[in-house]
Amino acid sequence: MPHPQPSVKNRTNIRTITNLLIRRALIRSSFWVAPGRAADRVARLFLAPRRRLIAAPAGFMARGQVGVTRSGDVSRETCLAVETPHGMVAAWCQGHDCNPTGPAALLVHGWEDDHVSLAPLAERLVQTGHRVLTLDLPGHGRSPLPPNRITPLPMLAAAIAALGREAEALQMTPFKAVIAHSLGGTAALLAATEQGLPAERFAILAAPNHSRLFAHTLMAMLGLDARQTAMSFAAIERLTGRSLDSLHLPPKLRQLSAPGLILHSRDDRVVPLQHSRENAATWPRAELRILDGLGHRRLLSDPQVHSMLLRFVGAAAPADTSRPWAIGERP
Repeated sequence: MPHPQPSVKNRTNIRTITNLLIRRALIRSSFWVAPGRAADRVARLFLAPRRRLIAAPAGFMARGQVGVTRSGDVSRETCLAVETPHGMVAAWCQGHDCNPTGPAALLVHGWEDDHVSLAPLAERLVQTGHRVLTLDLPGHGRSPLPPNRITPLPMLAAAIAALGREAEALQMTPFKAVIAHSLGGTAALLAATEQGLPAERFAILAAPNHSRLFAHTLMAMLGLDARQTAMSFAAIERLTGRSLDSLHLPPKLRQLSAPGLILHSRDDRVVPLQHSRENAATWPRAELRILDGLGHRRLLSDPQVHSMLLRFVGAAAPADTSRPWAIGERP
């Protein structure tokens, strides 16, 4: 009797685990031969996103050139090439030919994702009369990797700030809202607190507040000891150009006067809920809403979340700035 063949998913899982074990053995052994180079390799592994396959070829056009035509009232999607301090990134403007009328929203995707993950939310916003700006962060989607092939958090924040300056030229700022997911939320808040990204309000979905946690996770997966871990952290900070502690969000959020809505699902296995609790505790005008059953990514497609975001974007600013932003009862 023939044995059942393993499924494609099982074969993929086995291949992933095998590759991890091989990489782990190679990196650990390389610390004995060339510890400095090994630490640099770990740092680059942490700072380099794995690129998703995209159907269309990489490339985008100059400001104002029509890239994609859609049917219906949501008529056009304009592709933009945005210059940042670290090279070009691809961006898209949607909604009524991106004429300078009506409120504008900026949507930012997370690590190893791209602007397509935000398409359902973008469509809802455009249908309610908003113009929507999205981008592929450096090294993601259709945006090329920088020459050194790494995209540390300050580079992501700089790209978002550069898009804000491009939006100013398009008469789309200040944004009615910035909505950002995961590490894109961290980068957007850094762009706001360190580089003056202009927005009336911010909605942040499951954003980590400290990258040190994820670096520790990677090094634990690689089986590094305390000395190897310390060397790898030093390499990460050298390539990043600043200490990881200087990127910790809660101290920066104390100065953010804009209202905020923070959404996080209790069962998120990627970013611990505690990160959002700490962000909300220090952000003067932020409200934390804890959801259930949406994990880390289903926040992007959930209709209830979309409705909450639309209410938040459309709500009037509260008169009392000492109170948290309120858009209804906590679910």
